[in-house]
Amino acid sequence: MPSKQELKENLINFFSRQEDQSEKARNDADIFCGLYSQFIEEQHFIDWNAWKFLDAKRQVTLKDLPTFDEKRTNILNKLAVIKLNGGLGTTMGCTKAKSLIEVREGYSFMDLAVLEHQRMCETFGVDTPLYLMNSFYTDDDTKAYLAEKGYNKVKTFVQSKCPRLDAATNLPIEDDTQQWGDDAWCPPGHGNIFQSLQNTGVLDQLISEGREIIFVSNIDNTGANTSFQIVQLMIDQNVDYVMECTQKTHVDVKGGTLIEINNQMMHLEMPQVPPENLPDFCSTKVFKIFNTNNIWVNLNAVKKLLPDIKSEIIVNKKNVRGREVLQLEFSIGGCIKNFPNALCVHVERNRFRPVKNLGDLLSLRSSLCDLDRETFKIHHNHEMGVPPVISLDASIYTSVDEVDKRFPHSLIMKHCTEFNVVGDVHFGKNIQLTGKVTVESKSEKPATVPDNTVLKGENFIAK
Repeated sequence: MPSKQELKENLINFFSRQEDQSEKARNDADIFCGLYSQFIEEQHFIDWNAWKFLDAKRQVTLKDLPTFDEKRTNILNKLAVIKLNGGLGTTMGCTKAKSLIEVREGYSFMDLAVLEHQRMCETFGVDTPLYLMNSFYTDDDTKAYLAEKGYNKVKTFVQSKCPRLDAATNLPIEDDTQQWGDDAWCPPGHGNIFQSLQNTGVLDQLISEGREIIFVSNIDNTGANTSFQIVQLMIDQNVDYVMECTQKTHVDVKGGTLIEINNQMMHLEMPQVPPENLPDFCSTKVFKIFNTNNIWVNLNAVKKLLPDIKSEIIVNKKNVRGREVLQLEFSIGGCIKNFPNALCVHVERNRFRPVKNLGDLLSLRSSLCDLDRETFKIHHNHEMGVPPVISLDASIYTSVDEVDKRFPHSLIMKHCTEFNVVGDVHFGKNIQLTGKVTVESKSEKPATVPDNTVLKGENFIAK
């Protein structure tokens, strides 16, 4: 393995060989070189004996905050909303921007985000800007969709583009045969948002317009609606950074959480946990909250701290084109350590409803949720229970299209804790699930669960 100095020299030579020498490419190279230095020089695991739980003074609960004074529209004029829109949704068989997937009743993630935002602005008589942070993967698809739908007020900017590393050499993938194309590159995680705002000019533009607070969330989180109480809190108490956290359940064991190290808040994610301490990290008894990735940040604080905003590095291991590669990433949650005046705000579960896989999509389309066509918000029917763990046969349910074929109707889930499907099964109308349910087909041909079937905590053989 080359020395650290040789690795750095090889990296500099790699960027000098690239055809694209634009200002953006040079900025992206600088960002990646910073990540790479962290990768080869810093300890990736925390000292497990050095952390402690959050002090009470660093925490508040959303429901305990003062109600928003609707006369203070000046507060809303200080807000901008940014949706993280860099993902392709490859785990769901997607080849286009994940945000274009149909979620409910003909509406995509993009539709719901834009229409809910528009309705909010109309209701309060404000013109809060909505931005999308795209990646080079999603930018073209997104712009085409916005134009097609006439979403002319939505603005976009593109985050950085960084090389993937060969896991065997820790050096960038060299695409000498021109076969890898974009597969040799990746976005460096949503922690890149602050540098991207600055490098695209959006940061200075927002500040010049009098915008002070940004609300950032994943576009696939249909529960991440603008909270005026949090905007009011940040303005009134001069808070620079807010992370929304909610109660950890058995489906959230991999989610990042908040701790304190050296009297500063830190976002702890699984890659930073020593292997021997992973059982504690995943325990809902040890760590009771996790990060929803609904983040609020003061732009003037960002401007003051740049270019020195850093985060713990995340080394994401993947197999691409049969080759083991590494992606160097950092998260917006991990950037909390740069902001001394930061708060954890505890929120209800209904503010966290992301779709990370096909099972999550099935849950969102079920009776657990309702779409309000007046506000374009998805409401969560908590009397039906928390979302279940859904496992679909990976050999059959490979994409959204395959799920659509087999689940043409919404499932009725009443306190369904677990739902497993084994084999090729098509589901009829009014299928009701309660408890732990497994549906299995033992036939080589597609099987069917008939209309009006009620399954209560049982194993069902579909025919």
